[in-house]
Formats: sequence, C-alpha cells, structure tokens
Amino acid sequence: MSARHSEIASVEEFVRLRLSEDPAEYERSAWAGMPLGVWWQLVREHPQMRFWAAHNRTCPPEILAELAKDDDWRVRARVLGRRSCPPELLEQLADDPHDAVRNTVATHPRSPRSAVVRLVDDPWPVIAEAARARLANWPAQ
Repeated sequence: MSARHSEIASVEEFVRLRLSEDPAEYERSAWAGMPLGVWWQLVREHPQMRFWAAHNRTCPPEILAELAKDDDWRVRARVLGRRSCPPELLEQLADDPHDAVRNTVATHPRSPRSAVVRLVDDPWPVIAEAARARLANWPAQ
C-alpha cells in the first residue's frame, strides 16, 4: 500500500473512486492497495474494471498474471506496460496476436532476451525493427 493513500476496502469503493471526477479519488484508485480477496473479486466480477486494476500501481503479481490472460488486448498491454511487469509475463505474451502487445514486449526494458529474439521476424516491421535494435544494444553478460 502506498503510504500516501489509505487501503481500499471493497470492490464498490474501488469502482466509485475510479469513476469519480475528483482527481484525488481517481488518484487513490491508481495508487492505493487492496486486500487480495478484493483484487480477486474485482477482476472476476467487474470485467469493465480489469484495465484499471492493471493500472493500479499496487496490483499484486498473481492478479497481473490473471490479467495477462484477458481477452481484451488493452488489458494485456496495460499489464505489460508497467515498469515492474514480471519478465515471465513478457515472455508469455511475446507471441500475442495483437501488435501493440508484441511491441510492448519488444521495447520493454525487463523483457527477457528470449522473448525479444522471438520478435526479430515479426510480421509488423516496426516490432521486428525494435526487437533487432534491442538485441544490438543488449548488455553483455
């Protein structure tokens, strides 16, 4: 939980905060933590909030893993767009059908080398070029 934001206690509270026009409440929906049970209830019962769950900076790894399987490419891309995205999720989505998701994998600083290698021959030239550029500048180990 962010020290600046009190914990969100329920799904209803998260939804209310997210839909609020008050910037402080909207910010709290993006930064405040929640109990794990509330996270699970949110992603299972409120599919329209899955993108915003992935947007929350305290979203736990097990919830991110669930959201990475979402049917909506925007949810998957939001999960991968996090700076703290686990490398295994980037690896998992390197073959995603949506180009925005694959492009995020190609350009993400935490993508495993093996995921980036799989994208050098991507059908979308922008992704293939990004992957080749990343590999050309890959740090020596």
